[in-house]
Amino acid sequence: MDSRFEEHLEQVGFNTLTPIQLAVADDLVTGQSIDALAPTGTGKTLAFTWPILPKIVPGDGEQLLVLAPSQELAMQTTRVMREWASILGLKVLAVTGGANVKRQIDSLKKHPEVLVGTPGRVHELVANGKLKLQRLRTLIVDEADVLLREETADQITDIWQSIADSEIQVALFGATELDAGKAETIFERVFKRIDQRDVTIPVTITHTFMPTANDQKNKRLRQLASRKNFQAIVFFNTTKALKTTASFLAHEHVAMATLVRGDSSSTRATALANFRNGKAKFLLTTDVAARGLDIQDLPAVLNFDVARDGETYTHRAGRTGRMGHQGVVVTFGNDHDLRDLKRQIQVDIQVITLSELLGQVGPAEQSQNASKERHSKAINQKQATDVKQSVKSEKTLSRQKTSVHSKPTLKGHVSPKKDDDEISPRQARLAKQKKAKRRHQKDKGKPRRKE
Repeated sequence: MDSRFEEHLEQVGFNTLTPIQLAVADDLVTGQSIDALAPTGTGKTLAFTWPILPKIVPGDGEQLLVLAPSQELAMQTTRVMREWASILGLKVLAVTGGANVKRQIDSLKKHPEVLVGTPGRVHELVANGKLKLQRLRTLIVDEADVLLREETADQITDIWQSIADSEIQVALFGATELDAGKAETIFERVFKRIDQRDVTIPVTITHTFMPTANDQKNKRLRQLASRKNFQAIVFFNTTKALKTTASFLAHEHVAMATLVRGDSSSTRATALANFRNGKAKFLLTTDVAARGLDIQDLPAVLNFDVARDGETYTHRAGRTGRMGHQGVVVTFGNDHDLRDLKRQIQVDIQVITLSELLGQVGPAEQSQNASKERHSKAINQKQATDVKQSVKSEKTLSRQKTSVHSKPTLKGHVSPKKDDDEISPRQARLAKQKKAKRRHQKDKGKPRRKE
């Protein structure tokens, strides 16, 4: 390692290199083309940054190109590399989709030594003649198992054919194995395999499963959001489900951010910034959008939907417990989902409840209890109101009866019929006379019926 890097490592308190960082160093320094595999969260970005940057000549144009599958991963890699490139006086430029292409073209005129980009934007710039790669010495393909598939594989093939230089070093990095034959066909070379996936590393990730009905998943997120100092990336299988949950959480006033493919680069950057600085409890995303993301000291990953396969689950889980830190992966689902999960991954899975996850009665449960108390109080208040209204109605009815008895009967008005035991003989006689009089008036003028 360059002595200037060693000094900086001492300043930042970095003492031990990871297995993948040690394993690839010599081959990258000597120009060997490699296919490097290591678990997520083991420092692969620094594994290629430290050996290659000291080989670059300041002021000699574009010599290193790093390709990443997403804007977020490209920007993350850019930030890491800039820290170390500045020590050597090198410039690092991000060329990603979604960003202002005119500004990128203007920045390319300054001929930065290091470029970090997404295949789509790099392909566009190369095809339009805005990016020349004749000075390129090293090509890094990060998350190669994703990039060397379908559309992005075609874009990388076109980029490579514009260079077609067998002396350029190519290094593939990833956590899962790719089709070696396809890589050899595209780049016309045999890669040296460096596999560090079986090397023991200090990983402290707890894998858990929380039985949850589909219509209760959003409620479960709201409960977890009440826990102090709790943050998590929440993974969905579809963007539609993600947006539905985002609407629910927004209605419940839960601070969250969304990372969706297709959003503008500024929107996605803001979402990540809010999550990193703690303004958002949850980062809702899909597998493609969050590939390779590094959130420092992220406490948890939540699988709103069970991962489609073991490889996807591995990459999701790799967002927490990075570089030996503690982390927990929580998967929501039913018994069928639990069986699928056990088939996907060969690790111990703890079936837990919400209370067990929180460890003790925390703000989430307190919030629930407070809600129950408010509900109970509301019921008591309603019952008290009903009693008052009932008493009031009885008093009103009593006053009405008193009023009927005390007021004189108007002409033509028939008093309400009373029970026999309440009518005096005089009242009964008068009522009988009035009834006879009405009948007489009614029959007046009509012919009498013959007997």
